Amino acid sequence: MENETSKDIQNVRLDEKVIVRSIAAWNTGSARKTSIGDISIAPRGTTLLSREEIIAQAQNGNKLITGTDGNGSHATWYIEDDFTRKELTFDFGSKKQAFLTKESIKKMFELKTQKSFEDNIQKNVVTRAEKTYLLDMIKEMRFNDYQKIAFCEKHAGIRTF
Repeated sequence: MENETSKDIQNVRLDEKVIVRSIAAWNTGSARKTSIGDISIAPRGTTLLSREEIIAQAQNGNKLITGTDGNGSHATWYIEDDFTRKELTFDFGSKKQAFLTKESIKKMFELKTQKSFEDNIQKNVVTRAEKTYLLDMIKEMRFNDYQKIAFCEKHAGIRTF
């Protein structure tokens, strides 16, 4: 088993392009570190970046990738590549990167008590990008729980409904 893992790692190329997804409702971007030019991701869009560019961005402290804690928590950009996330220690052992998704929002809305819902929202929705993403997903998934939606609006500081 160890031979297969080390063999897989040897086959990974840092110049290979992987998908990076943004949860922001606005254009996000950064100056490239390994070449000339800029990275630009459309609202809720994706782009292809080389693994070496992603690693260089993270090592240079790009908060869009490294998030609020430097380990990818509450990041605006999500790297859809297991190897790169592990290389940056965003995923470590059984611990996965804390990133807000449509599925995680759905699970929060399925919580039975208002208190547990509010605690989860406060813990998992921290940045401005996450707050706008939360409200957009509430609209998209057509949630119909006034108390929970009102709390989300108050937490985000944005009135949308």
